[in-house]
Amino acid sequence: MPELAVDRSGQLSVPPEWLTRLGLTEGNRLVAELREGELSLYAAQPDARAAYLEVTTRCNLDCAICVRRVATDPLGEMEEETFRAALEGLQAFPDLERVTFGGFGEPLMHPRLPEMLERAASSGWDLVLTTNGLWLDEAFARLLVRLRLHTLVVSLDTVHIQAYARAAFDAGVEQVLSNLRRLREIGEREGYGPRIGIEFVLTRSNVHWLEHIPELASQVRASFVLLSNLLPHTPEAASEILYDQLEPLRPPIGWAVSQGDFLLWGVVQTPRLKWGAHRQCRFVQGRALVIGWDGGVSPCYALMHSYPYWIYGRPKRVSRLLFGNVRERPLADIWMDEAYVRFRARVRAFRFPSCVDCGMACTYAEENTDCWGNDPSCADCLYAQDIVRCP
Repeated sequence: MPELAVDRSGQLSVPPEWLTRLGLTEGNRLVAELREGELSLYAAQPDARAAYLEVTTRCNLDCAICVRRVATDPLGEMEEETFRAALEGLQAFPDLERVTFGGFGEPLMHPRLPEMLERAASSGWDLVLTTNGLWLDEAFARLLVRLRLHTLVVSLDTVHIQAYARAAFDAGVEQVLSNLRRLREIGEREGYGPRIGIEFVLTRSNVHWLEHIPELASQVRASFVLLSNLLPHTPEAASEILYDQLEPLRPPIGWAVSQGDFLLWGVVQTPRLKWGAHRQCRFVQGRALVIGWDGGVSPCYALMHSYPYWIYGRPKRVSRLLFGNVRERPLADIWMDEAYVRFRARVRAFRFPSCVDCGMACTYAEENTDCWGNDPSCADCLYAQDIVRCP
């Protein structure tokens, strides 16, 4: 039987026949991890399927529940050099299917977003754009149709409505709906329109809005509504959470969506409302990576910035997790870095305790670590519980 060897630098040498058995080539590597007396081998290969690009952390709104109010990272927007490095780096992933322009800011505030979308579209990936929809004017709508944007997700809930007034946007809701209707009309004339979705953050104050969702979605012929629970960043916001309630959530039935010569049925995608045993990271399982406005590469939205939040009455602080920067290293090298490969393996197996129902009076969770030695820890992650969701 062939043997493994480790050179003086600690690099693992794997016999070629092992790579063949695993469907790998000699250009791939295996990353070793010795844990509890067992040796695990993980393939390091450029197999990312999805990428999220945060082109800016600035926004034209100031929502009361937004992480931007409490995040300790500086605000900024992606520079040309950073975007070029990110785009070039993404070319190294042959299985890449989807690129989402989103993050914790409003993408339409970036002055070069049209050019960025043009360049990304030329690579043939499905493009997704998340926005609050206020700046989706006719010229930008025509651009999205011409580029054949795959999906447009618009954040629209009572928190945004309150923010419209503070930002002095007259008739903010009608402006967003009007922008989406115009996008649909342009798409019909051109023979193509992006899939439209609405993102709605549930709170105790707005749960009664659920019954109006079909009417709202029908107006713009949205094919889905993504419901998410609130990730509270202040004690006041924590009093608005719904995910600890006893009553089950009863979403409305769907609605008909006209799509050319046929009809689709719009659906409401609901979050979990109770902490449970099943935990799964949609980012890691979906082979996704996140590139921040400054080029920093993170594994998910939850760890792409530093901020506090409250979970079941407990305060905690999340620190930004970076595995590299596209301005300094090729993106594929970052993705296949041993630390990043081992982190993804740990998350896939979800080797973390369940701090919420532990009952021990420790302080590890306050700094997003845990008693198993994980730093950071995904033990308290509401995204992995599917309680908090994102496009």
